[in-house]
Amino acid sequence: MQKSSRYVLLIALSTALFIGAALATLRAVGQAATAPVSRPPASQLEESATIQDDPTVAPDPAQSADHNVSFPSDI
Repeated sequence: MQKSSRYVLLIALSTALFIGAALATLRAVGQAATAPVSRPPASQLEESATIQDDPTVAPDPAQSADHNVSFPSDI
């Protein structure tokens, strides 16, 4: 009988911890949903909207893998 009461206590403690974690998560989500959204100053928006040149070179179409595809003629 000692073992079964220990299991019941363990299950009750686990359930209480699970419910506490669920409530803490729901509270954090609720606070995040009502928090005001901060926006960066206008000068930072203009700088981040600027597109920088991409230094990568376009591949040569003559070296494309599509030119090296061959199909068996007996299909």
